[in-house]
Amino acid sequence: MLTLSTRTGTDRPTLRIALGLFALAAMLCAYRLHTLAPLSEWARALVAPDPLDARQLLLHDSAFPRIAVCLLCGAALGLAGAVMQHVLRNPLAEPTTLGVFPGAYLAVAVATVFAPSWLDAGRELVALAGAGLALALTLAIAARRGLSTLSLILGGMIVNLCCSATSLALAILYYDKLELLNVWCGGAMAQQDWHVAGGLLIRFVPCLACIGVLMRPLSALDAGDDVAMGLGVPLRATRALALGITLLITAFVVSAVGVVGFVGLGAPALARLAGARRLRDRMIWAPCLGAALLWLADDIAQALSGTRGVLVPTGAVTAFVGAPLMLALIPRLRRNVARPAAATSTPRPAMRAIDHAGMPSRAIAICVSLTLLALALSIGVSRDAHGWHVDTAAYVGSVLDLRMPHAIAALSVGVLLALAGAILQRMTANPMASPDLLGLSAGGTLGVTLALFASQAPDARVLLEGCALGCAATLGVLLVVARRTAQSPDALLLAGLAITTLLQGVSTLAMASGNPRLMVLLNLLVGSTYGVTPWMAACVAAFAAVALAGVPLIRRWLDIAPLGAPVARSLGLDVASCRLVLVAWSALMTMAATLVVGPLSFAGLIAPHIARSLGARRPLALLYASAAIGACMLCVSDWLARWVMFPRDMPAGVIASLIGSGYLIVRMIARDTHDA
Repeated sequence: MLTLSTRTGTDRPTLRIALGLFALAAMLCAYRLHTLAPLSEWARALVAPDPLDARQLLLHDSAFPRIAVCLLCGAALGLAGAVMQHVLRNPLAEPTTLGVFPGAYLAVAVATVFAPSWLDAGRELVALAGAGLALALTLAIAARRGLSTLSLILGGMIVNLCCSATSLALAILYYDKLELLNVWCGGAMAQQDWHVAGGLLIRFVPCLACIGVLMRPLSALDAGDDVAMGLGVPLRATRALALGITLLITAFVVSAVGVVGFVGLGAPALARLAGARRLRDRMIWAPCLGAALLWLADDIAQALSGTRGVLVPTGAVTAFVGAPLMLALIPRLRRNVARPAAATSTPRPAMRAIDHAGMPSRAIAICVSLTLLALALSIGVSRDAHGWHVDTAAYVGSVLDLRMPHAIAALSVGVLLALAGAILQRMTANPMASPDLLGLSAGGTLGVTLALFASQAPDARVLLEGCALGCAATLGVLLVVARRTAQSPDALLLAGLAITTLLQGVSTLAMASGNPRLMVLLNLLVGSTYGVTPWMAACVAAFAAVALAGVPLIRRWLDIAPLGAPVARSLGLDVASCRLVLVAWSALMTMAATLVVGPLSFAGLIAPHIARSLGARRPLALLYASAAIGACMLCVSDWLARWVMFPRDMPAGVIASLIGSGYLIVRMIARDTHDA
């Protein structure tokens, strides 16, 4: 039974934050509704509107149902995020983690482009089917590992990458058909009657009752798997049932209003940061904060839509509301948020610091050989109207100055991002950590966005300067946050995620404007080597060489840091300084890569997982193998992007995401993976 706890003072900050958000949302909403009808008519408009009064009908059939939908969807996503983070034992988990949102969007995009007749029965059914298929694929991948937390996270990550890459490819190829879908992707909250609100309420109540029944076994998970099993908790069934219910809730939200980001992640994070330690408290406060966040964001979105003449998606505004609040509460994480016992007592199985099964040198040699082969393919194999062919030496010599910079840049960027991803995952002991969580990619994208709108005729130099300024500003903020949170990897990841979502919100609003210039931004968002010059390729190659040479210098840090701060200090390691240096170094590598090819940061997420699946465990082997895999993957992706759809080009980011995620899907389904 969920009851409000007031025995301690830890709920007071959460209560103040929730009441503050609700009060601000109510004031903005009241001001907006007052422009439609005076306060004296609101009660009648809600209960029994005058059919001849257009103002009352507008309140009854549009304004009030929209408020109800915001509250229901926000509370549902907050609850789903809280349960998912608890079950997966990961503060970065959210409804998107297991592929529901990307699957729903991809299904609607495919139907819009190739089968518009499918949408005649309702976009909601298509979205629900896509979400269900994505979830089924995630569970199929994780089933080979007994639905463990790591396998679920990795399975969802892979499905996310696959669906997102396919959606981006469709957006580039069919931009005119999918332009309006960006609004639905950000949350379409407009209502015409009470049908959607009533349907959501009927669906959510049984799900909430089921979660209430699961509270006791879910609470036992805090003690660790061994203790929970000793108490008679069926771990596999409990995880599967809890995730099934939360993902069903998420699917209902997606099918009703579209994709609403950040709430499922931000609301539980805010609840923890504000002091809700126990699962019972988070089950109460996360839905409250989620409802308040989404209601306030929708009020702001409607205000911006009215003043700017552009339909602003509600989901794009949620980051502006929650991310600054999350950053302000980050310093409370160490003293207010206790990590689960299972996570603090022993290293996570996926990230053991001491593992003597290092990667065989032969496997590293194979990775390097494949990288050299990829470079040869990129330079000497092409396609024309007659098909694929190997170019002659004379022809290769004539186009070498065009192809070589692209190939070198792709190789170097792959090395930098893979090293950054491997360092972050090893340092934080979190398999979902990746360079894009540092915010550098989002900062560069924001800089390019501002440059596109600030310049009358933006050229490559202007865009590069904008990207550099955005990355530099974000790096400065990140280093300040890293210094304040150096003792807590979870705090650092949450801070980076808050910065990322905040900056991405600006770019999302820009994309919703429909400005023709944003095609440039769309290509940048998926990564491309189109604008690489020889001097840029030389600079990033030199940086990659320095990064590879510096790997042995941080080997000891990465071997000890995952054991935890107390053990690391007992071994003579200055934890705070080491983490600050590692974060700064990873950020600089990500910044250099972003300046050259844009936000291809997911390569830093995939490459370390592939390296671990091949047997790389110890830091030195993991970093070098990840670098070789990242270089090979991006070089092949850049080559295929230029020729696979000849005469049209595709961004390398789309191809790289499909290659990496496709490999992991096949490997995880075909056999048990050896996740590090």
